Amino acid sequence: MKNNLKRIITILPLIGILILGVIACGCMEQKTMNIQNDEKTTAEKTTQNFVTITDATGKEVKIKEPVEKVITVYGLSPSFIYLLGEGGKYYAGWMWGTKFYKLVDPKAEEKANNGRTLNVEEIKKEDPNFVIAAYWQANKKDVNQLESLGVPVVCIKVESIDDIYSTIKTLGKVFQKEDYANEIINYYKTNAEDIEKRISKTKEKPKVLIIYYSGKAKAYKTFGGDMFQSKLVEMAGGESVSKDLSGKKTINVEQVANWNPDVILIIQYGKSAGKVKENILNDPAWSKINAVKNKKVYVVPNDGENWIDPCPKWILGLYWTAKVLHPEEFKDLNIKTKADEFYKKFFGLSVDKVNITGKLD
Repeated sequence: MKNNLKRIITILPLIGILILGVIACGCMEQKTMNIQNDEKTTAEKTTQNFVTITDATGKEVKIKEPVEKVITVYGLSPSFIYLLGEGGKYYAGWMWGTKFYKLVDPKAEEKANNGRTLNVEEIKKEDPNFVIAAYWQANKKDVNQLESLGVPVVCIKVESIDDIYSTIKTLGKVFQKEDYANEIINYYKTNAEDIEKRISKTKEKPKVLIIYYSGKAKAYKTFGGDMFQSKLVEMAGGESVSKDLSGKKTINVEQVANWNPDVILIIQYGKSAGKVKENILNDPAWSKINAVKNKKVYVVPNDGENWIDPCPKWILGLYWTAKVLHPEEFKDLNIKTKADEFYKKFFGLSVDKVNITGKLD
């Protein structure tokens, strides 16, 4: 019995040492795992994802992902952000169409107004993922300063249908919505093909004048053949009488009389297009022009954006213009129904919620 007790007393310290060793090893292993986990977490925090795109100027732009904040310095760009369903990430910047987009985003008007006062230094402080500019702003002072401060600037171009497709693809890549961008483009292409098929049945090409009244110039203006609006008229099966001009040009009634358009389309910028139409129809100087004689003077639908401007609604403008020029080929088409389809599909709105000026049918 005494011998057994001696053995137990002798073994106990050894067992204790073994237990302490196991505990120490376990602690060391746990500490090592904690260090490794800490290192992994730190690495994850410091690793940033980026996407590289090529903008409309051919410049490669590297943008930090995911995108959370976008500032625009080009008024036509926010509408395409909303088209992609990313209006919540549009932070500030001047824009067209606030009357419509505030139906989608109650803060749209506030964002547009805030953008009017932003300068280069303030944009830098806001730390946006990127800034959107027009391609023709690429070498302007503000864009150069932003880039020199390390702010990514994406330049876009929307002067043709293909330009719009490219813009949608670029923004789709930036917002990680490439599949949805392709869905939008396919919708446009399918409907444009429908219009082309319909107007191919007629050889008639009415002469069309697109016009608006500039309060600043206190004169009527039109669009040259290089402008989106004139290109859309050609796609709709018409002939733009101002196709030999370039850019926006001031015109007078004598020039219009020489062109003698069959149809006049009035766009609204500032002054009511309805009042412009009324003035033209009641002005004796315009009375001998075919479009006026035949009462073919129309106000282009406007929901905050003119449908034939380079905006997401251009496909509705194309349908509307084609029906104005070739009513027989579009007898079965209800423009209001088409607008309802478009608004619901891309903006989640019923056409009845949208205030549209101009006669749809």
